Amino acid sequence: MKTINSLSGGKTSSYIAVNFPADIEMFSLVCIECHNAAGEWLKKRPDLIRYANEKLEDYIPLYGEFRATAEDPVIIQTMMELEQKIGREIIWVRGISFDHLIQKSKFLPNSKTRFCTSEMKLKPIFEWCFLNTGLPVRMRLGYRFDESHRKDKATTEYEFPVSCNTYGQRRQNLKTFEWRINEFPLIDEVPTIHPQVVNYWKNSNDVTFADDSNCQMCFFKEAQQKLINYEKHPNIMLWAAIQEQLIGATFNKNISLLSNFKIAKLDFFSGGGSGCNAGFCHD
Repeated sequence: MKTINSLSGGKTSSYIAVNFPADIEMFSLVCIECHNAAGEWLKKRPDLIRYANEKLEDYIPLYGEFRATAEDPVIIQTMMELEQKIGREIIWVRGISFDHLIQKSKFLPNSKTRFCTSEMKLKPIFEWCFLNTGLPVRMRLGYRFDESHRKDKATTEYEFPVSCNTYGQRRQNLKTFEWRINEFPLIDEVPTIHPQVVNYWKNSNDVTFADDSNCQMCFFKEAQQKLINYEKHPNIMLWAAIQEQLIGATFNKNISLLSNFKIAKLDFFSGGGSGCNAGFCHD
């Protein structure tokens, strides 16, 4: 049974990669096809664009050229430097792009319907494991001892179409796979809390991390955090605001992103928001 470290580009999962080597190190990137979402920071780093393209072409060439990401693009530098630090290859995967997912579903993900993580993080990792390893796999997730409550929300099953019934109407036949056994080394093996992880990376300057990881417009993030993200990566946030206008809905229940950008900026501790409960978007 293969062991896999699920890497998010955050400090905690990267800490696991350093201290708990696995058979496979894996990272899934949330992509956007619209080149306008790339922003000036990423456009000034052709080396990172080239690196992301090479990684994705090696492992999942289906979707073609990488153009932009809904995550802080610093994450590309993070994964490049982390691979050098651990001295082991990191496998990159991706799923359907965020814009194509929205067009296909005609719906925006929100706190009650969180299909974004399932489609763009969970599904591509499952598909790679389904095709390249035996199931189940032992998967290590970056949950710390001070967030032990998240353990019970991490799923082990995945429903996947295995055939299609074309008689009368197109209908997928789904099968539920018990595809992974979740492991939490920072809870069950070496109990580790957030300050320990922060101090480790403070004393190790060879990996660069984003101030706020995961999708920049995520509905889990506080309004002040999204205002900061708008100032740092306006192209990503404006792309998300345009999606709201096109669909006629909002990521957050009570406020649109355009309204969010107009609120007063207050003192705020950046990057302290909660992670996604689905088991992949984590710090």
